[in-house]
Order: sequence, then C-alpha cells, then structure tokens
Amino acid sequence: MPSFAPWMPFVIATLAFACMPGPAILYMTAQTLAHGRRAGMMAALGIHLGCYVHIAAAAIGLASLVESAPAVYAAIRFAGAAYLVWLGLAMVFGGD
Repeated sequence: MPSFAPWMPFVIATLAFACMPGPAILYMTAQTLAHGRRAGMMAALGIHLGCYVHIAAAAIGLASLVESAPAVYAAIRFAGAAYLVWLGLAMVFGGD
C-alpha cells in the first residue's frame, strides 16, 4: 500500500490556495448580489472544482505536455478564448 504522507503537504497547500481571496471572491459576490444565494453558491462550487481540476492536471503532467507540444497549448488557448467570447456574447444578448 503506497504511503500518503508525501501527498499531505500538497493537499494542505491546495486547500490553502483554494481559500485565498482574489478575483474569484469578486465574481462570487457579484453573482450572489445579482442572482441570489443559490447562484453565489454555484459560482463558488464551480470555482473550487475548476481550481482542483487545474491543480490535479498540473500535478499529473499536463503542464509538461503543453510545454512539449505547442499545438496542444494553442488548441487549449483558442478553445478557452472561444468559450470566453461565447460567455460574453451570452451576457450581452441576454442568453442565460
């Protein structure tokens, strides 16, 4: 059975970084004020899950894959940009 002791500092650091204030707090506050408590809680859930996925992906080597394959990095970057444009247009034109 593998030891979990080496993972404890990683887990503690991950939890500490997930709770630090930043732009995510502003987003959650805006969602709560604009749409109510449930929307704020869903924003918080989305932010935390996204952070944990990002940290896990970096830990298992996605960062090295992106570094060694520029085409993969470009595809991820353009997909993210397209998603942000789609979200912005949905906000401007009232799509929910």
